[in-house]
Amino acid sequence: MTRGRSASLSQTVRQTMVAHARAAAPDECCGLLVGVGRRVDFAIPLSNTDPRPETGFRVDPAEHIAVRRILRRVVPARAIVGVYHSHPRGPATPSPRDIAECHYPDWMFVIVGRAGRSIRAYQLRARGPLRTPIVWRRPARARRSR
Repeated sequence: MTRGRSASLSQTVRQTMVAHARAAAPDECCGLLVGVGRRVDFAIPLSNTDPRPETGFRVDPAEHIAVRRILRRVVPARAIVGVYHSHPRGPATPSPRDIAECHYPDWMFVIVGRAGRSIRAYQLRARGPLRTPIVWRRPARARRSR
């Protein structure tokens, strides 16, 4: 497996994804990643509508459309740059089903493995997954009022 360019995710994004994965277990969770380019600023937890959520995920289409509508009005502009989901009992590596069902090859694909103990990012392409190193950003410090 080859490596691609790194992605930048905030610690808040990490906390959101791990909390969602733990709350959804033993089922897989899923959500969208919002930001600009390779920088992810928000993780938006969504409903998993897969008929077998213990072994797969499907982002709720109505929720996906609702996020897109909201993002059209956001200033400064943000876009959906990826998707995340969990593998509650398995590693944070793409399954054959993940690869086969990837409909957005330009998106970042983040997997939370084994109840949040590992998180990895990929780009899923027809020729195989491309591992994307993650750089975790610290939250910005709030300014003190004087």
